[in-house]
Amino acid sequence: MASKSSLPPKKSPLGDTIFAIVHLLLLSAIFVYAVVSLVLGNTLRSALIVGCLILYYVLVLHGPVTKEIQRRRGLKPAAQKTALKK
Repeated sequence: MASKSSLPPKKSPLGDTIFAIVHLLLLSAIFVYAVVSLVLGNTLRSALIVGCLILYYVLVLHGPVTKEIQRRRGLKPAAQKTALKK
């Protein structure tokens, strides 16, 4: 018998937005650090950081990004149809 405590928590759009913004800022800061390392002449550190960022994107972010792009493309024709009816 399932109890109420075993149900997953409801997703919060605001929480998702905050999570995305924090991660965007962190990834941007890491990229800036890689560029600064490159400018200062530490190419190995810079290449390692950029390589890890690319690996992170491919393994973690690429799937959700492509799903979101497909979802938004699916919404465009419906939005255009309703705009044409008006």
